[in-house]
Amino acid sequence: MKLTLIRHSTLRMDVAGHTLLVDPQLDPAGAREAVPNTPNPRRSPLVNLPEPAEAVVASIDAVLLTHTHQDHWDATARELIAHDTPIFCQPADAERLHADGYIDARPVHADAKLGELLIVRTDGHHGTGEVGEAMGSVSGFVLHAPGEPSVYVAGDTILCQEVLDAVEEHRPQLIVVNGSGARFNTSDPIVMDNDDIVELARAVPNAQIVVVHLDTVSHGTETRVDVRARLTAEGLTDRVLVPEDGAEI
Repeated sequence: MKLTLIRHSTLRMDVAGHTLLVDPQLDPAGAREAVPNTPNPRRSPLVNLPEPAEAVVASIDAVLLTHTHQDHWDATARELIAHDTPIFCQPADAERLHADGYIDARPVHADAKLGELLIVRTDGHHGTGEVGEAMGSVSGFVLHAPGEPSVYVAGDTILCQEVLDAVEEHRPQLIVVNGSGARFNTSDPIVMDNDDIVELARAVPNAQIVVVHLDTVSHGTETRVDVRARLTAEGLTDRVLVPEDGAEI
């Protein structure tokens, strides 16, 4: 299994003979208006892709879509990804994808198969309180393939019981979490912050954790530099990786 961080939480995953594209945010830097009511509003994405968007989508077999917020499913992705591409999504997003012309949107209620690859959907919380409710439903996915490490892509969620339950049930060897402590001016973090990442690492000592979702959207409040400094202080740099855009694992 090979995982490549493209940018933000966009991943290219080569697993079980398939190439999956996870949460494609492919807009050029500055393409979108700043997210309102955030601590440091700037146009997003903050940085360009490490390779052309056309190269990112070339030769993919399917898309794994945790939810359809703009930083996970944007205009460039909708323009470049062929409409007959299989898109594994949460049930709440299937109608929108079909309306946009994606004829092979495949809502994952519990699990689904792509050849020998088993895709299991998990739940999460995109924040707390009224803001968390307003953010809508989000999902993660666990990937199981014969002879390959199991991978849990947690998606846009804080550390919550649903995440811990997924780890307990599936025992993934690799866990990809969305960091940055992104938030609104009036909210708690809507994805994992450094405290969540450290707590998860302590709770699952046998798993490798990869932190993505960094340095790309302006409502993030913690950077790669911040995450790495905290991991160093906690003695967790051997178990928690913070890759640069374009890096392969």
